[in-house]
This record gives sequence, C-alpha cells and structure tokens, in this order.
Amino acid sequence: MRIEKIPVTKIKPAKYNPRKDLKPGDPAYEKLKRSMTEFGYVEPIIWNEETGNIVGGHQRYKILL
Repeated sequence: MRIEKIPVTKIKPAKYNPRKDLKPGDPAYEKLKRSMTEFGYVEPIIWNEETGNIVGGHQRYKILL
C-alpha cells in the first residue's frame, strides 16, 4: 500500500457504492463523526488512481468534506 496526500478534487464517490448514503443527522453519520472527532482520522480513504473512484471510505469522505 502506498499512502499519499492528494487534492480532494481527484477523488469522487463511486456510483456503484452499495452502502446507504448517510446524511448529517442520521444516527450512523453522527456516530462516525463523533468517533472521528474523538479518535482522529485513523483509516485512510482507498481510491482507484485510474478512475478516481473511492473504493473504501465513502462515509468518511462525506464527513471530512
């Protein structure tokens, strides 16, 4: 695995993401947000360099925006 910082403009949510689209106010969204606030950002967003699609971390991506 290679970890690097990239501009957020290079990352886009994958249209085929099977997970529910969480929004502020949803219990799962707020729980993840609290966890990230308390423990920090500990797991990177995984993305496909060729397509720019997020492979893992759609919900974290939304919270970080």
